[in-house]
Amino acid sequence: MHVPEERQEAFLIALKNTLGVQGLAYLTTCNRVEFILVDEAYFCMGRLQQLFQMFEPDQAELRSLMGTAMVLHGEEASRHLLRVSAGLESMVLGEREILTQIRSSLERSRQWGLAGDQLRITERIAVETAKRIFTETDVSRRSVSVNALGWKAFQEQAIPKDAPVLMIGAGQTNGNIARFLAKQGYSSVHVINRTGPKAEAVAAPRGWTWGGLTGLHDALAKSPAAIFLCTGSDVPILGEAQASMLPEGRVFVLDLSVPTGVTDAFRSRTNTTVVGIAELKPMADQNVAGRREALGDCQHIIDESLIELSHRLQQREVELALRELPTLLAAVRNTALGEVFADELAELDGETRSLVDRIVDYLEKKYVSVPMKLAREAVMEHLDKP
Repeated sequence: MHVPEERQEAFLIALKNTLGVQGLAYLTTCNRVEFILVDEAYFCMGRLQQLFQMFEPDQAELRSLMGTAMVLHGEEASRHLLRVSAGLESMVLGEREILTQIRSSLERSRQWGLAGDQLRITERIAVETAKRIFTETDVSRRSVSVNALGWKAFQEQAIPKDAPVLMIGAGQTNGNIARFLAKQGYSSVHVINRTGPKAEAVAAPRGWTWGGLTGLHDALAKSPAAIFLCTGSDVPILGEAQASMLPEGRVFVLDLSVPTGVTDAFRSRTNTTVVGIAELKPMADQNVAGRREALGDCQHIIDESLIELSHRLQQREVELALRELPTLLAAVRNTALGEVFADELAELDGETRSLVDRIVDYLEKKYVSVPMKLAREAVMEHLDKP
């Protein structure tokens, strides 16, 4: 059910017309697809089937989709969206990237004319809620990413910024490590990879050196203070032979390869510290447990946000109900000045007529703002009652 971004506008416009809903947004990430819908009519199973049929499934696929889809309505739908925005429904509890993805999704819907006031207000509450959860609870403060935990282990080594650093592998994981290194000012980094162009893509923009995996012997001979290892190799890259290539001295190795890229023989080298997935996983699990302990605090924030969302939506309904008031008052003003009192006003001198116009303008503005204020207060008073 993934729709490429370049096709989304036309697809979602057609979907909105097919379903006949008032508002629609589409969220697609690495592990979820969600449709956020606004409508006064109940979203029944028939409309759900219409939605799925837009993807042209066969009968077996359609039955599977109908049987496994999660459909939430009303407050539960709002609660779910707030939880998703704060990373509480993510595979990595408390991850922040999902909030950016939701904001982008809703922004595109507005640009394409698919989202109205309700989604706009809901998005604002979702963003405010996620920010509160990220700052007021521990749900995202403890890192559960092996990248981040591995980087923290490296920082604890206090390796000088001008020390030689070797990076083996040029995939996404080491690409993330490269950003950390560059940001912290490490300048003497050498990147090697099985294919040279990928190593160049990581190293060249940062002014580092690079080469192929065949240059591993020479790279080790330069006595790197730290080695970042992450490859797709089925066999370890660093073994007893590679340990003998390193000059004497202290070396830190961060091995994020799966399976491990370091043998026990290499680990036994003197003055060698190896941190791998096996060492990082207990810390990640402990941090996940700590994040889960914060879920109660998150729930309190979400409950408060749902009340605020209800208030804002009802305030907006009042504003919409009174939006014709300025037009009606302007018509009354024009009738009074142009017809009812036209003869009397014609007899006034310019200064007096100007004063009358200013008085009428003032009263007109007050007759617009005061009822709206009173209506909002009446709504809020009603909502605050038990």
